[in-house]
Order: sequence, then structure tokens, then C-alpha cells
Amino acid sequence: MAQSNTPRRPAMLDAARAETIVGDEDPAASAAVAHTAAWALMGVGDESFTDADVARLRDTVRSVGVDVIAHAWSRSPEFTLPGALWRLYLLHEWYHRDPGLVESRYAQGLRAPIIQGLEAPVQVRPLRAVMQEVDALLRGDLTDDDLDGVLAQASRAMRVLAAGESGPLWIEDPTDPLAHRVTMRTSALLATADELDLAAREAAFGTLD
Repeated sequence: MAQSNTPRRPAMLDAARAETIVGDEDPAASAAVAHTAAWALMGVGDESFTDADVARLRDTVRSVGVDVIAHAWSRSPEFTLPGALWRLYLLHEWYHRDPGLVESRYAQGLRAPIIQGLEAPVQVRPLRAVMQEVDALLRGDLTDDDLDGVLAQASRAMRVLAAGESGPLWIEDPTDPLAHRVTMRTSALLATADELDLAAREAAFGTLD
């Protein structure tokens, strides 16, 4: 899909530094790294982060995986692009770690009499199809024009997963590699679904930061 011409937030970071994606204790610098990496993955650069820089970052992610930049997003607020991508990344990791378990919970959720946040009759896509789009976004195969659709579908999938028989918790073990303030909150799946909904609406209007 063609890249959007909607003006975007400046990357605030030079290409050489962003390419290393090294964490920084300075919150402003960390936020700059997170935003630069997130927008570059969507194919968006600016005066200081050129098309060639964007292409190199996306090629790197396709070669070695999104983990190389994902940690830069972990402290980003949910109403930002890096915060939304972090939530998609956690879903991506959970699914690929144990697809059978997550698919089973999704099937259980679809049989639930009520799925919070979704009107009956519930119409959702197969989880595997949703995850294929999430994976494509996190590989840099899609653009910011695709964001709202992927975020909205991931939100709906979260709501179905929350309705599964094992309850609304996401990650319960504090030693789990996916243990994070996003995944271990009370009713974490539903809270994350709400956050992805918000991000999807912002993306649709071109105001996701």
C-alpha cells in the first residue's frame, strides 16, 4: 500500500544513533529512540532519517526479527505508536510461544455467551489470520496506512481471548519472559484491548503520535 502523505512527528534522532537502537536512561532520549524505530518500521522517515535509513532498519528487522528494536518501545504510553506496537509485540510473542494454547483459548472465547466489548452476533476473523497481519506489520511489510485495521483486529482478538475459560488474566507468572505491566494488570487482556482500540481510532484519524 502506498505510503501516507499525512505529516508525521519528527523522528528527533539522527539516523546513526537510531540505527543502533540502544536504550538510554534519559526519558526524552528513550522516547526519541522508540518513536524513531516505530515510525521507521512503518516506512516513515523525515529530514534526519532518510528513506535509505528506513529501508536499512526494515531489512534488519526482516533478517533478525523485531526483537532488535521492540525493547525500545516497552516504556511507551499506550496512546503512542511505539506503545501500540509494544502491545502488538507482546501478543505476537505470546502467540508464537504457544500457538496451540492461545488458539484453544480463542476457540473457548468464541463459545462464551458474552464477549465484553463486542456486540452479538460476534463476527471475528480466525486468530491465525489476525496474527498473520500482526506479524506482517511487525516485519515492516505494511505501512502506517494499515495501522488502524491491524490494531482494531488485534483488539477484537484480545476481547475473545479474555472471554476464554481461563479468565481475563494474560500472564500470571512474574518470572515469565512476557511479564510486564501491560500483561500482568488485573484484566490485562481487556485493558489492552481498550488501549488498542484507542490507538486504532487515533491511527484512523492520522493523529497517532
